[in-house]
Amino acid sequence: MLPASPVVFVLEVNMGLLDFLFGGSSQERQLDKLEDTLTNMYKQDSERRYAIQDLRDMRSPEAVEVLLTRFKETAPNTTVDAEEKELVYDVLVELGQTTDVDIRGLVIEHLKEAEEKINWPMKVLTDLLDYEEMTEVIGELLDTCTTGFKRNPEKKQELMLQATEVRSEELAQKLVPFLDDANETIRFLAVDAVAHQGYEDIIKEPLRTRLVEEDSFRIIKKIVDVFLEHQGWTIPEEAQADVERALPEEFGIHKEGHIYRRRV
Repeated sequence: MLPASPVVFVLEVNMGLLDFLFGGSSQERQLDKLEDTLTNMYKQDSERRYAIQDLRDMRSPEAVEVLLTRFKETAPNTTVDAEEKELVYDVLVELGQTTDVDIRGLVIEHLKEAEEKINWPMKVLTDLLDYEEMTEVIGELLDTCTTGFKRNPEKKQELMLQATEVRSEELAQKLVPFLDDANETIRFLAVDAVAHQGYEDIIKEPLRTRLVEEDSFRIIKKIVDVFLEHQGWTIPEEAQADVERALPEEFGIHKEGHIYRRRV
């Protein structure tokens, strides 16, 4: 084998020295520069678009992670912001369909760590996953949420909305705790998400309990509507007095045990 030429050797030494002096490889420095451009909302939008294309052409997991950071930022111009996020979305879906890069896994990990602004990444997954996979992912993401107070409940809110598009027994079980969420809006959305799942043996009693304990009229009314839609759902005799007290005055409990609307 021929020895490396002196020129190649010098170049390799110099590149190693540069990496030592400036930290990281040249690719890492390029990724850092592209991320700085992509997440700087004071840059020209054309610069950010070029950065998106450069990252697309790199076709690597590291480039995908940088692309996902664009979803965290909001440009002052709402039209520009939407167009850029649409472009990133298109690039991620394309890469997910044409490369071996695990776009699905990278997006899911991004979503597990995110606390807000998850609608665009969720949209990417909707295009890349089938129904069963999407149902499972929503459940996985719910596992990263708690029912306690959250200053910004945006992530939970988006997941509640997403849960009304799919259905599974396991998902129903994971949604039930959010009927008791500290945030009134999340509880309201959780009623819809839980009711969509069906599975009476999983959701009926938690809904009844929430009806008795709830102090938000709109949530009470929504739960009553669920019971009205399921006339086969009866209230146990020992619980009827508590439910009767919780019902708005235009509703009552039939002698057969189901909730009904009184005639005016």
